[in-house]
Formats: sequence, C-alpha cells, structure tokens
Amino acid sequence: MKGLVKYLQEIYENCEMIFEVYIDGEEIFKTNPDSPKEKLSEEVFFIGTKQFKIKIQEKYKESIKILQFCIKDKYKDDYNKKEKIITQLLQNLSISKEKIKEVMPQIKDDTFLITLSLKEKLTEALDVLRNIYNDTDVVVLNYDDTIILIGVFEDINEHVSSISETICVSIYEKCYIGYCKIKDYELLSDLYNENMYKINLGKKYKLSSMIFGQNSLLFEKIMDSLKEETKSKVLYTFNENFSKLDEDMIKTIEVFFKLDLNLSEASKELYVHRNTLIYRLDKIQKYTGYDIRKFNDAALFKIAFFIWRQKNKI
Repeated sequence: MKGLVKYLQEIYENCEMIFEVYIDGEEIFKTNPDSPKEKLSEEVFFIGTKQFKIKIQEKYKESIKILQFCIKDKYKDDYNKKEKIITQLLQNLSISKEKIKEVMPQIKDDTFLITLSLKEKLTEALDVLRNIYNDTDVVVLNYDDTIILIGVFEDINEHVSSISETICVSIYEKCYIGYCKIKDYELLSDLYNENMYKINLGKKYKLSSMIFGQNSLLFEKIMDSLKEETKSKVLYTFNENFSKLDEDMIKTIEVFFKLDLNLSEASKELYVHRNTLIYRLDKIQKYTGYDIRKFNDAALFKIAFFIWRQKNKI
C-alpha cells in the first residue's frame, strides 16, 4: 500500500491534478488538502476483490481513465514482484524481512500454500487457474513443474476439492494436491517440500485419495521411515499369501481401509451387496490369516499390505 501511495504522489507532483483515491471506501490518497474545493468526477473499478474509487477535478475528468490504467499497471507490477519474491523464497534464497513485508500481503489465519502436481497438461491447468483467480488476490504460478497458489482461502477443504474437480472437468486430467497453512513466508520452502513429500507418498503408495492436508499421511510417513531390512522381513512373511489376492480383493482392501472399516459405506462405494463384501473379506482372511474387520488385525495387515504393494508396484 505504501508503494501505491508513493506512486500516486509522484503522479500528482508531475501533473498537479486534483484527485483522490479510495480502496473499499477507505481514503488512501488525497492531493493537497488546501487545494480549491470543487465538484469532483468519480470512477469506480475493481482489482481483484478490492473496490477502487477515483475522484478527480472536473476539468481533468478526461484523464480519469489514464489514472485508472496507471493504478492497474502498478498493481500488475506488484503482482510480478510477488511472483519473484515467492520464487526466491521457494528456492530458499535469503530475503530481508523488510522486503518480504513490503511486497507480500499480511498473513491471516486462512493464508495457505496449495501445491498441484499433474502428470500432463500443466500449462493448460495453469491457464485455467489463472483465469479463475484473475480477479482475486491469489497468486498462481508455475514452479519446478508444479502449480503454486498462495492466498487466503476461508474454507480450505472445500476449496481444494473444488480445484481438483475443476481441473478434472476442464482439461480431463487428475491432479495431486498438497496444502498447508502459512505462518511465516520465510518458511515457504519448507512448506512446499512438505507438500511435495505428501504428494510423492500418495503416488508411491498409490493412495485413492489425491488431496493431502496439514496432518495427512501420518501412517504413510511412519511406513516410509522404516528401514529396508525391516520391510524385507515383513515382505518375506506376507508375500506368498498376498500374491493370492486378485484385483477385486485388492480394491476391496483399499476401499475398506479408506472408509475406516465401515461395511455399509464400503459396500456402497464398491457397488456390491453387503453379503458380497463379507464374502470377499472372508476370502481375504482365508488367504492371509488376518480378519481386517478387527482393529488389531487391520492395523498389522495395513502395514504389511503397504509394504507389499510398494515392493511389487501394484
């Protein structure tokens, strides 16, 4: 805001037009208060979600469009500065707190970093999102073959679900999404790496869910930290029995775990009768010796199943 006020002051000093500028009803700039009082022409326009109003001396009213252009151009320049600062922060480059504060908006409770990873059509997805957020304060940019969004998202869970659905409908491509709350811009690189770690875990373990929030994938993180020797021992114990599982049984296991061992919900998602689901679970118990309807069996089974799927790339 200070940069815009300084910019407007420079305009006034160069042309001496009498004008005032308001953002969302709040006066942010007014030329010399001792200037003659007279009727002012008005122009209202929007940049993002902010309403701007220009009041200008009647004899200069033909210049109001030029002044509007100057303000919009200044905001565009500020947007480019934001992109540059964000890229530098993501690269973990040293930037002064003063510079960050000058360029970046104040962090609020709902300020988030959202990271999208697509197998293909990254450019098309970037265009879709830039069009959606064109009239907002959200920054959208391409970084290291991913898409980054930084801004205030009041209902983050609903928002990321909407983004995923929009990408799927618009360009027929699925995307992985990781998101986390921003508390300090200087930690942006760590937050991005955390998002990418969760996304890569989702890909590695072929998780049915493709959206990962702040506290997602704790189980998968623990699994990923196990030593290879431990994983090999588990695999040796379970590999023969797990190899008997067919495609339907593997899908049943995935859905059953995703829906917290809920028989009714799992049968609905699998589009099978409850008795069919029970029959499949009985077969899984017969082949593996574990009844995943029971919590203790399910907990042990899930560990072994994840290791087996990873090693066999299923």
